[in-house]
Amino acid sequence: MNKTRFRHGFLYAGPVLVYAVLIFIVSSITKFPDSTPSFFGFDKLAHFCEYYPFGFLSCRWVSAMETPFLKSRAIWVTIILGTLYGLGDEWHQAFVPGREASLWDALFDSLGVLTAAGTYRMLTERICSLNRSLNGPEREIIHEEKTGNHH
Repeated sequence: MNKTRFRHGFLYAGPVLVYAVLIFIVSSITKFPDSTPSFFGFDKLAHFCEYYPFGFLSCRWVSAMETPFLKSRAIWVTIILGTLYGLGDEWHQAFVPGREASLWDALFDSLGVLTAAGTYRMLTERICSLNRSLNGPEREIIHEEKTGNHH
């Protein structure tokens, strides 16, 4: 059972932790190159895009948890987790020379997480619906195509 729990944690929590560390590292950079695009709103778009994968991976992790309470509230847990991490990230940036903390940035971090959690839920529901609708001959045909076993 410990081996299964470790594997589960590695597959689901591992990517979230790695991505969180990556966000922390990027937030620790004192100054970005001058070659970054400077159009209006690029900074907010960057925050949204940075936190979207974090939200997707987090929702995947929480949705796979064995705890029914958390699993049934995966979207809310993901939003809370992502928002708190975004706020912590902004607080961290307040101490990095050349960087500043911004509640607007934290808002766009949260919007990225929120959108990702909704996307994850929509995709998993659509996949489950597709799996349910593929029964009988259709499922058998797809299985044959995947395995190469034709009757």
